[in-house]
Amino acid sequence: MKEWSHASGVPASPRALARLSREGAKPGERPLVHTFGFTVLSGLVYLVGAIACLWQWNSSRPWERIDAFSGGFLALSVCWGLAMLWYHRPIYRSEEVMREAAGVTYDPWMLRWIVIFGFAEWTVYLDYGHWHLVPALENHVLQSIGLGLYLFATVWLIWTDRYLSKVFAGELSDRKVMDKGPYRFVRHPRYAALIGARVALALALGSVLGWFLFIGWLAVNLKRVELEENHLRGLFGASYERYARRTARFVPGIY
Repeated sequence: MKEWSHASGVPASPRALARLSREGAKPGERPLVHTFGFTVLSGLVYLVGAIACLWQWNSSRPWERIDAFSGGFLALSVCWGLAMLWYHRPIYRSEEVMREAAGVTYDPWMLRWIVIFGFAEWTVYLDYGHWHLVPALENHVLQSIGLGLYLFATVWLIWTDRYLSKVFAGELSDRKVMDKGPYRFVRHPRYAALIGARVALALALGSVLGWFLFIGWLAVNLKRVELEENHLRGLFGASYERYARRTARFVPGIY
């Protein structure tokens, strides 16, 4: 199953938003245009807030901390955000599909946690732009590793979202256990990539606050996975059990 997260948004008119969400709708379904629009707006707010946190307001070079690492991280976030909005169009075709895709029926707190962690990430940008709580963490080698990890996570997320878009484009009652695409390798490829993205954020921006956020995000996702797997066992029974026995949760052959 998928997880919602912040996505760097794209400027779009209400008419364009309506068109995008209706493209995935089926006869008799009411597209959630306002929800789609709110997702775009949330991404824009996140992006503007991150830039504001990095901006050197009283400097002759206010853009100085929007460098290869912070700027690269935000650029990759925009790429993923655009891809996610495009591939997730079928999810916005009805409230029923959206609720199942977001998992609110079995984990109503996850969307709240996503908002909380989204705002909390601004502190990482503030640390990189102004506070420098642990300057030793701003090591170009570690930061490059972090940016490379985020590039990999972005590509993996886009691949996963593309696969999920095909699953949710059909009828919910017709779904089967997802065991192709990235799901061939792990049971929760999207969660694995999002956890990796938090590691990448902490490394790329050299922030100790990023590591605290990673620990919190990991704990939230471990609980989410437990709830989701119980839900999937209820939906698919023995077929999911067989799938779970032959695949790891996050890292093949490890966990």
